[in-house]
Amino acid sequence: MLPFLLWESAGKENVLPLTSVCNLGCVFCSNIQNPRGVRVYAVPHLSLPLVKSLIPCLDPGRKIIIGEAATRINEGEPFTHPHIWQALDAVRERYPRAPLQITTNGTFLNRETVIRLAGLQPLEVNLSLNSATPEGRRLLMGDRNPVRALDAARLLGNAGVTCHGSLVAMPHLVGWRDLAATCSFLQDQGAATVRVFLPGFTKLAASWLRFDPLAMHRKLNLFVRRQQERMRIPVLLEPFLAGAGQQLQAGVAGVMDGSPADQAGLQRGDVIRAVGGRQVRCRVDAFHKVERFGRPVLDVERPSSRFENRISQFQLQKQRGGVSGLVMNYDLDWRLVDRATRIIRHLQARRVLILTSAWGLPWLQSARPEWERACDDLRLEAVPNSFFGGSIAAAGLLTTFDFAAAIKEIKSRDALDYDLLLLPGIAFDSRGSDLLGRSYTRLSALTRAAVRIV
Repeated sequence: MLPFLLWESAGKENVLPLTSVCNLGCVFCSNIQNPRGVRVYAVPHLSLPLVKSLIPCLDPGRKIIIGEAATRINEGEPFTHPHIWQALDAVRERYPRAPLQITTNGTFLNRETVIRLAGLQPLEVNLSLNSATPEGRRLLMGDRNPVRALDAARLLGNAGVTCHGSLVAMPHLVGWRDLAATCSFLQDQGAATVRVFLPGFTKLAASWLRFDPLAMHRKLNLFVRRQQERMRIPVLLEPFLAGAGQQLQAGVAGVMDGSPADQAGLQRGDVIRAVGGRQVRCRVDAFHKVERFGRPVLDVERPSSRFENRISQFQLQKQRGGVSGLVMNYDLDWRLVDRATRIIRHLQARRVLILTSAWGLPWLQSARPEWERACDDLRLEAVPNSFFGGSIAAAGLLTTFDFAAAIKEIKSRDALDYDLLLLPGIAFDSRGSDLLGRSYTRLSALTRAAVRIV
């Protein structure tokens, strides 16, 4: 299983796995809250020959990612690996101009290592800081020497390495002032963006880690809006949930200083209507189109309180596949909508049931007209995540047990069965197995419908 996951990580996700070893003990770490039966893998430091054998599987036309998990392999701190620099040099030797992204907690970075990173550009660092106060870092991460990571943020900025800061927001433990101080610290050290994550917890989490997830998201949304008003760099809240006036349109959440988007004059609050003359359907669609095109011309609507909104054109001086500097929230990947439509038409399905997560349902409701033109009867249903429980509401953590329970409940309400059942592909690996190793095809025994994953 592990060789397959290593290949899938590199060949499919463009993630170079190095290790699952981490030097800190974050209280919010998902790896310690998994129920029994979850098939995730903690790997020791991979040998340098094995790492080098994975490098040819990477796509230099896409961002090469190090230090994050895209498959069932637990992510670790990449700089704990004894051969991290040989691995990075090997990647750069084979792909001299491929963009690199390294996610790190910063505790291994110093003046010398940051200078070495600067020599590997184009490269950006995702700095998982979580707190900029010694007390907050000790509480959240068990960091006994918090000065190292705080110095790393400053050194990255001084060396001209693009740094994106992030924090898992736990104000019920460290307080709101700690969150605000961390955002300000990252901006002062030259971070290009700040991402604020709503933490998740499973049914196995300790009581002191729990909170009302919807209430917390509302509070964090208000907090982030205040930070956006007082800070000059983009601040995002993830996940970006539908509701509260959010629409499926390509609104710009922020613009990185000095980037092509900044130089072209784009601003937070602008709405992208077309890229290169092609209409965009949502934020993700717009971001992908801008990234894909070279020197794209954007049709942009800028809200105005004095005049009617007008469409203006902006051209970004960027290469194909290059960084635009646009910062946008993640709403809905319209490519999945199109894929589902093709499946419905190909199978000539008349009654279609689409299962998704509680978080995904509001966004998919926006795509309903697209699917209703392809079939006679369409039902969208949110599936509760009973297996993980707690605050978990993402499609990627749904299991066949959750889908089976939803199918049985729906059948008890509906007299008719469906022609086609569509499931979120993010819940399954490339072989169609969920986090428990169970194939989605098991669900065929519960329905006469054709079962497909999207």
